[in-house]
Amino acid sequence: MSDAAPGDQTEIWQKEITERIHRHVAESACRLNSDPRIVAALIEGLVKRKARSGDFYCPCRIVTGNREVDKNNVCPCVTHEAEIGETGKCHCGLFAGEKKA
Repeated sequence: MSDAAPGDQTEIWQKEITERIHRHVAESACRLNSDPRIVAALIEGLVKRKARSGDFYCPCRIVTGNREVDKNNVCPCVTHEAEIGETGKCHCGLFAGEKKA
Protein backbone atom coordinates (compact mmCIF):
# COMPACT_ATOMS: atom_id res chain seq x y z
CA MET A 1 0.00 0.00 0.00
CA SER A 2 1.25 3.50 -0.76
CA ASP A 3 2.45 5.82 2.00
CA ALA A 4 0.69 8.75 0.35
CA ALA A 5 -2.92 9.72 0.70
CA PRO A 6 -4.73 11.99 -1.74
CA GLY A 7 -3.83 15.64 -1.03
CA ASP A 8 -7.14 16.67 0.53
CA GLN A 9 -7.16 13.61 2.79
CA THR A 10 -3.59 14.27 3.90
CA GLU A 11 -4.53 17.82 4.89
CA ILE A 12 -7.56 16.56 6.83
CA TRP A 13 -5.41 14.01 8.68
CA GLN A 14 -2.71 16.60 9.41
CA LYS A 15 -5.33 18.86 10.94
CA GLU A 16 -6.92 15.98 12.87
CA ILE A 17 -3.69 14.72 14.45
CA THR A 18 -2.41 18.24 15.12
CA GLU A 19 -5.62 19.07 16.98
CA ARG A 20 -5.41 15.77 18.90
CA ILE A 21 -1.81 16.46 19.92
CA HIS A 22 -2.55 20.03 21.06
CA ARG A 23 -5.66 18.89 22.95
CA HIS A 24 -3.59 16.23 24.72
CA VAL A 25 -0.95 18.78 25.70
CA ALA A 26 -3.65 21.16 27.00
CA GLU A 27 -5.22 18.40 29.11
CA SER A 28 -2.06 16.74 30.43
CA ALA A 29 1.12 17.58 32.32
CA CYS A 30 3.35 17.08 29.28
CA ARG A 31 4.36 19.65 26.73
CA LEU A 32 5.09 19.52 23.03
CA ASN A 33 8.66 19.30 21.79
CA SER A 34 9.94 22.87 21.42
CA ASP A 35 11.51 22.20 17.99
CA PRO A 36 8.83 22.81 15.33
CA ARG A 37 10.86 20.84 12.75
CA ILE A 38 10.72 17.72 14.90
CA VAL A 39 7.01 18.19 15.54
CA ALA A 40 6.34 18.66 11.80
CA ALA A 41 8.36 15.55 10.91
CA LEU A 42 6.52 13.47 13.50
CA ILE A 43 3.14 14.71 12.30
CA GLU A 44 4.16 13.76 8.77
CA GLY A 45 5.11 10.30 10.05
CA LEU A 46 1.78 9.96 11.86
CA VAL A 47 -0.11 10.90 8.69
CA LYS A 48 1.89 8.34 6.69
CA ARG A 49 1.02 5.71 9.28
CA LYS A 50 -2.65 6.67 8.99
CA ALA A 51 -2.48 6.25 5.20
CA ARG A 52 -0.58 2.97 5.40
CA SER A 53 -2.02 1.31 8.49
CA GLY A 54 -5.37 2.96 9.18
CA ASP A 55 -4.61 4.94 12.34
CA PHE A 56 -2.19 7.46 13.81
CA TYR A 57 0.30 4.88 15.06
CA CYS A 58 3.43 6.33 16.63
CA PRO A 59 6.15 6.45 13.97
CA CYS A 60 8.69 4.97 16.40
CA ARG A 61 6.62 1.85 17.09
CA ILE A 62 6.19 -1.33 15.08
CA VAL A 63 2.73 -1.83 13.62
CA THR A 64 1.88 -5.53 13.69
CA GLY A 65 -1.40 -5.37 11.79
CA ASN A 66 -3.25 -6.71 14.83
CA ARG A 67 -5.51 -3.81 15.81
CA GLU A 68 -5.91 -5.12 19.36
CA VAL A 69 -2.14 -5.15 19.91
CA ASP A 70 -1.49 -1.98 17.94
CA LYS A 71 -4.14 0.15 19.68
CA ASN A 72 -1.63 0.87 22.46
CA ASN A 73 0.60 2.59 19.90
CA VAL A 74 -1.94 5.13 18.64
CA CYS A 75 -0.69 8.64 19.37
CA PRO A 76 -0.48 9.56 22.15
CA CYS A 77 0.63 6.02 22.92
CA VAL A 78 0.02 4.42 26.30
CA THR A 79 3.72 4.35 27.18
CA HIS A 80 4.52 8.02 26.55
CA GLU A 81 3.89 9.15 30.13
CA ALA A 82 6.15 6.47 31.61
CA GLU A 83 8.84 7.29 29.07
CA ILE A 84 8.60 10.98 29.95
CA GLY A 85 8.94 10.06 33.61
CA GLU A 86 12.05 8.00 32.91
CA THR A 87 13.87 10.10 30.30
CA GLY A 88 12.11 13.48 30.17
CA LYS A 89 10.55 12.78 26.77
CA CYS A 90 8.59 10.10 24.97
CA HIS A 91 10.46 7.68 22.72
CA CYS A 92 9.75 9.58 19.48
CA GLY A 93 10.33 12.95 21.10
CA LEU A 94 6.94 14.49 20.35
CA PHE A 95 6.08 14.98 24.01
CA ALA A 96 8.40 16.14 26.76
CA GLY A 97 8.36 16.60 30.52
CA GLU A 98 6.14 18.84 32.51
CA LYS A 99 5.01 22.20 31.24
CA LYS A 100 7.07 25.15 32.24
CA ALA A 101 5.35 27.62 34.56
